[in-house]
Amino acid sequence: MKTFQNPEHFAFTNHFSKSLLKSRIEMMNRTKSKWMGLGKYGLFIGMLWLCVAFTKPYQAKVAAKIVEKVPELKLVLEKPTDPLPLLKDYVFETPVTKVTQEAVSTTTIFQDTLISETKYVIYRDKKLYWIITPKSTLKDLADIQREFKKAGCIFLVKQVKFDPLGYFLLDIGIKSASPVEKGQCQTTGSMETGKPISSFGGMIEIGGGFCSLGAYSSEDELKQIALEDEKEVEDWFNAHRYEYLKLEYQEKRKGTGNGKKVSFSEFKTDGLQYLFQTGARNQIYFETNGQLQIENFYRDADFVIDNKTVTLEQIQNLNVKDLSAVLCYGWYDDSKYQIVKRSFAVFTTNSPIKP
Repeated sequence: MKTFQNPEHFAFTNHFSKSLLKSRIEMMNRTKSKWMGLGKYGLFIGMLWLCVAFTKPYQAKVAAKIVEKVPELKLVLEKPTDPLPLLKDYVFETPVTKVTQEAVSTTTIFQDTLISETKYVIYRDKKLYWIITPKSTLKDLADIQREFKKAGCIFLVKQVKFDPLGYFLLDIGIKSASPVEKGQCQTTGSMETGKPISSFGGMIEIGGGFCSLGAYSSEDELKQIALEDEKEVEDWFNAHRYEYLKLEYQEKRKGTGNGKKVSFSEFKTDGLQYLFQTGARNQIYFETNGQLQIENFYRDADFVIDNKTVTLEQIQNLNVKDLSAVLCYGWYDDSKYQIVKRSFAVFTTNSPIKP
């Protein structure tokens, strides 16, 4: 009794307070939660299912055992599935055969789809008609080649040369051929004369072996295009004749080295008045009334008034009082110095161009 009455031993007995002991007893007697049990079983099932995930043949057995222990999971694990249909329930359709597109003949393509995208080519009666004019550009030549390719034909440009100002064709060499070169036509080029080329064209049998080449196409539409292009180029050339004349002379002068094979004379207002007043002759001269004249030796020259090509008669209608300058060009037009080319460029007082 003395021992239990000793205050030093009260601390041991205080650990068993009534409130703590009571709460422990209540917890032990508490009814277990049904959902908590389900949670534990669910965790157990998940881990077990994960372990057998790769053993598919045993999943049904595992599921049966789980349902036996936890009936509440029956609806989840035994989800009804549609029965697999028997093989005889399927009707196999006729297999789709791959359509092999047969090679369509060039003639069929022509009849159905060939439409020219350039005015220099037309398709008619299973034939391709084409033409080249002095106004045909590099783009036009590429378009012609594209049309030939569409028809299974060949069009090649072997050489091409434009004027110094890049406005018209000076020379061109081409080759045209039917499919697989059964028939072919070609020009060798070297047609350069210093002036725009003459229009020429031809015909190709699409899918055949015949081709032709001539000065003009046999089709009226292409003939009309050629005439219009030639007229436009001629007007341009005549309207810029002095520019071409000067460039041609300069080119010839470069080729001579020392310049002895070219000649140039220039008469401006004072020089023209001197020739008129004295009656002197130097390639040109004047009548007593002041009318301009060309010496006989130079009457086959090219004549230009204010940058436009004119005739001898037109230039000799001019009067000294109308002139501001006369330029006389001469050069040999061949390597043997036998062919002489001469030109007279006359500028009037009203000319917008000054030499």
